[in-house]
Amino acid sequence: MKMMNKQTARYLMLAVSALLIFVILPSEMLQADGQTAVIRVGKFWCGVIDHGGTSTFDYGSYSWFPNDFSCQGPSMQDGTSQTGSGLVMATTNWEDPLGTVIPKAVVLWSPDSDYNWGDVVTVPMTNHIRWDLPLNYTIQQGDTEYEDKQIDNWGAPDATKMVGTSDQVVEVTKQGPMGVEIHRKVFAWSQQYHHNYIVCDVTLTNKSGKTLTDFYVRMHQGDYYNRKASSGEPDVEDGVENNETFTWHHYYGAREGDSLRIWYRYNADDPQRGGDQMGSPITTQDGRLELDEVHFYAILHASAAPYVDETDDVDDFLQPSVTDVYSRPLVGLTVEEAKTTADRAKLYDYIAGYSATLNPMENAFEGTFHQKNNDEFGVDNWAGALPGMGTTSTFHARYSSFGPYPEFHDGEKLHLVYVSGFGELGLKQAKELGEKYMAGTLDDPINLPDDRTGYFPSNFDFPTDDEQDLRKNRWLSTVIDTVHTIVSRAKWNYEHDWQVPAAPEPPHIWVWGTGEGVELRWAAPEAEMDPNFYGYRIMRRVGRSDTVFYEKVAEFTADELTPELVEIGDVQLNGYRYVDTDVLFGSHLFYYVQSGVRVADNDENAYPTTRGEVLWSGRVWSTSRLHVSPERPVGSALADIRIVPNPYNIADPVLQGYGLDSDDPRQLTFYNLPSEVSIKLFTESGDLIKTIEHAPLSKAGSTNWDMLTDNQQAISSGVYIAVFETPSGEVAYQKFIVVR
Repeated sequence: MKMMNKQTARYLMLAVSALLIFVILPSEMLQADGQTAVIRVGKFWCGVIDHGGTSTFDYGSYSWFPNDFSCQGPSMQDGTSQTGSGLVMATTNWEDPLGTVIPKAVVLWSPDSDYNWGDVVTVPMTNHIRWDLPLNYTIQQGDTEYEDKQIDNWGAPDATKMVGTSDQVVEVTKQGPMGVEIHRKVFAWSQQYHHNYIVCDVTLTNKSGKTLTDFYVRMHQGDYYNRKASSGEPDVEDGVENNETFTWHHYYGAREGDSLRIWYRYNADDPQRGGDQMGSPITTQDGRLELDEVHFYAILHASAAPYVDETDDVDDFLQPSVTDVYSRPLVGLTVEEAKTTADRAKLYDYIAGYSATLNPMENAFEGTFHQKNNDEFGVDNWAGALPGMGTTSTFHARYSSFGPYPEFHDGEKLHLVYVSGFGELGLKQAKELGEKYMAGTLDDPINLPDDRTGYFPSNFDFPTDDEQDLRKNRWLSTVIDTVHTIVSRAKWNYEHDWQVPAAPEPPHIWVWGTGEGVELRWAAPEAEMDPNFYGYRIMRRVGRSDTVFYEKVAEFTADELTPELVEIGDVQLNGYRYVDTDVLFGSHLFYYVQSGVRVADNDENAYPTTRGEVLWSGRVWSTSRLHVSPERPVGSALADIRIVPNPYNIADPVLQGYGLDSDDPRQLTFYNLPSEVSIKLFTESGDLIKTIEHAPLSKAGSTNWDMLTDNQQAISSGVYIAVFETPSGEVAYQKFIVVR
């Protein structure tokens, strides 16, 4: 491949940047909305668009639950390739449908593209889930029962449609650019050792009736429009603490000794600000690290050559042969303007690797074209080294080109298998490390490969020399090692025909706050049929803030359980009951229950370090976002009953502190009541004005009175008498005063 001088190369980058607008313009300009399915059984969520183009969507009303589980995913509005969308194809001497021979042709997925041929869905998309959503009921105060099961487009439950032991599979076929059929199968796991990636299996079949020469297929994943699970409490002011679009990019797999092929990115410092913002510590929230993730995609298989018989399909570790990172240009060109101002031949050369010759990676495999990683220049400015990066635009994408395939004959196939996902410190550890960082008490992680840079390149230049900054950043570097572990597990899964042990059936759940605590009922009959069934665990969180996390309340092994018939909604099942008594009256509590199976010590399909471990049912299947609040416990004696407030003064501003309605603050509360008692309220002259029969199903020890008589009249100021009587005949009296 002929080398260019820097001036020519820079011109090429400017020219092709305009044409790249085709790939990344919003959906309303490129592609009509198609059918969309959402992969969302684990931590990494992603949309699958049937036509393979662009489509803006969110993740529905349950998009960011559970927020402490750190679900993340792109909106897909710019056609990134997590699920096989946004593929670009290039070939030489191609005769388009109008009979024109194009020496170097590049065809995008969009129907607005000059040379798109067909691009229609030929086999409609299917979306299958291993388990249906379980019954999930929450009983809130007032004995109101909610079935919290409202996830849209969840998928049709059918375990027979799964790929191996996966928990969701989406499949679709379309006729794509240049007459190349694109078959996509996208699948994911809820099993906790494999739940932070999704698999995209793409088969390209030449059905053009022609031979495509010097053929490339190009894909990219962008660093933009990524959505994160978050309750938004406490709020982070956008643009002040958050520098999410400043990123380092690194391709591992281009050099001798590399064992995987991983394209990843991680948070960088803002060079325009003083200090060190790597990881984006939120200084207004005790320093918790907001951007601890490392996003990636990794190649598991790329065909060495086109094939007809699948047994002839072998992997070529040198694919992708081209990698580079580029920043989306914000020049405001329309589609028509881009067509007239860019040269497709230059774009073909760009796809074929000319951009990588500007700053080539040292010691890359011969015959490949890998741009130097921007974190290997030994400078602290992420945007200062590569022409494809720049502070004027921070919509970065990591591109990969597969090819060239000298001859791609009619009827032949090419096969790509890759995974997309992210590694992280985790929200809880990111909070703990950030707090220590702000307090100046953070220690170094242990067993780092480089004492100075951790898992970053050995010449990595940190923004400051402050020791606490350096320790924080070395902790952030450990997520790179986590990503390598994730990809190693994914590769193991692929090499074992996707047969890693599966997570068990998620339980049906019923949760109710009572005067005795919080009662939980659950059942998972299919999970208990697994010969490796382990038991259950109950998880609880206090409040919904992004800075609180679920903790284990109880765990039961199979031999510790005694089943009973329990009602969950209107269904009776053999299940279990537990009352959490270690709770605070009035608190907002969130619960979920997981079933567990133990991985056999000799399971050959299990990744070695996961053997003997317990797999818990998928977290996302526990869909409740509703809290329960424990009721006041029952009293032990009538003498303990309290009337609050007493005296009652409607003008007392303290009433607002009780959470009463400011427009109508009339309310008295009777505390420490027995589980069943009759309350009769009299005027000082002995007139009966109200009878309250207190016998709640929740066994609450309190009840409220709106200060209206049985005739719905508001009481006046005065002295009143309350008479309490139990079914056994015990009687007690109390006076209370009302000032209106």
